[in-house]
Amino acid sequence: MNPLGNAVMLHKARRRERRLHLAMATVGLAAGGGFLLIGAYRWNFALSNYGPAVVWRWGAAWLAFGLVFLVVGLIGAAWVIRWHWLSVTSFEKGLQIQRRNHISTLTWGEIQAVLVSGVTYGVLGLIWGSRSTLRLELSGGRKLRFPDTLAGLAQLITTIKRQVYPRLLKEYSQHLRNGQPIPFGPLQVRPEGVVKGQRRLSWSEVASAELKDGRIVLKTNQRGAPIRVRANAVPNAEICLQLIQIHAKQINPKGDRAS
Repeated sequence: MNPLGNAVMLHKARRRERRLHLAMATVGLAAGGGFLLIGAYRWNFALSNYGPAVVWRWGAAWLAFGLVFLVVGLIGAAWVIRWHWLSVTSFEKGLQIQRRNHISTLTWGEIQAVLVSGVTYGVLGLIWGSRSTLRLELSGGRKLRFPDTLAGLAQLITTIKRQVYPRLLKEYSQHLRNGQPIPFGPLQVRPEGVVKGQRRLSWSEVASAELKDGRIVLKTNQRGAPIRVRANAVPNAEICLQLIQIHAKQINPKGDRAS
């Protein structure tokens, strides 16, 4: 029996992505090599028979096409080497990660931070696609990264947060009760308030806290602009936001509600 318990879901690189990058690698390397060989032959033939004045006309275009296809092939090959054999299986007690010739496991208790970053592609307000990346920071300083080429990455992120966040919230709350600050990337949650760089807000100064347009926004009831931090730069962003909301509400139970 697997020490991680029963398997819940298998996540592999999407078939379409695997086929696309295999085709890029195969066609790019084959065509690039062919064009380069033809270009080199034509270059040498022109140099031997007509002199250096015409070698560019005879060989440059073939060599240029060869380099372009070779770059495309190398990009496809790099993706295949890194991601083609990647699969992640979620279990009741953790994850099993399989790469080409290596299988590793980790329990939910080893995960110390979850970061999700996203990139949207578009122009002039027109969006045609987006990419997400999941990053995990583990005990011992190890880090893992999973691209959205994994099928069901959103479900994997939800599973990890559901398993990890309750434990981390309990640990962080205990640290604050013991007077210990909690770092969340550019933010620091302290027993007395929130710190970002040189700026400090006590709990009584926090009017509201919310996640808006991919940013954590802390509004103050004092003079000054809100604190804004990109959520994808904050490890365990939802826990950070929840801690701020809880403590601000405890200090200001009748003030503006942290949203």
